Amino acid sequence: MTKRMPNKASSSARGGKIEKKEAEKKHEEVDHEENSNQIEQPDNGNTRNILTMENILEEKDRDNNKKVKNKIILKNRKNTSSTFNNNEMRILTIPKHRISSIKTNWMELIKPIVTHLKLEIRMVGDKIQVRTCKLTEDKNNLQKSSDYIKAYLLGFTIEDSLALLRIDDLYIESFQVKDVKILKGDHLSRCIGRICGSNGATKYAIENATKTRIVIAGDKIHILGSFNNIKMARYSICSLILGSTQGKIFNKLNILAKRMKERF
Repeated sequence: MTKRMPNKASSSARGGKIEKKEAEKKHEEVDHEENSNQIEQPDNGNTRNILTMENILEEKDRDNNKKVKNKIILKNRKNTSSTFNNNEMRILTIPKHRISSIKTNWMELIKPIVTHLKLEIRMVGDKIQVRTCKLTEDKNNLQKSSDYIKAYLLGFTIEDSLALLRIDDLYIESFQVKDVKILKGDHLSRCIGRICGSNGATKYAIENATKTRIVIAGDKIHILGSFNNIKMARYSICSLILGSTQGKIFNKLNILAKRMKERF
């Protein structure tokens, strides 16, 4: 009897098949572990979440919280910027023909601004600087002081311009003779003479009848008063510019004065 020897080729083939099966099992186990890790990993921003109602609501809450935080930061920035810009300033240029009068009457001019309005004022060259400080109670005082100084620069006296600080409903209106009627040379000078009158009689009559103050500087006319009073004074001055006689103007002013007395 001959002994059967094992076939080396068949045994090697069987061993190769077994090794392949073991390798495939290992690959399947590795893939299964990777999938389980992907499912169990938390969302760090790189992986995408599954769209569910809970995830959508969480994302909306995060966005809303970010918007609220940004608004709070912007409000804090605005508040900090406003604290640094408390002081406000106004700069007024002085005409050349008014510099000498301002220098002579400087103390009288700044006294109500410093004592009553509690503002800081100084003169630098041909400009006046007015600004608020810690003692100022109302920031509207800065506008009042600028109107007061402008009135004096236009030619009104200090007593007349002080009325802008005491009374709220006072204004200044300015216009030129050319705005009403174009006049040149002697015609312009005669027109200005009619408005002023002999020794300023016509101008004073208009001021007393309409309760205003008038300044005539060259071909420019400035009127200080309330709205209705400025309207009446402007009408009488425009009629003089257009050529009406002074007698007609005086009669109209007398009628206006009587009406004003009846009202008050």
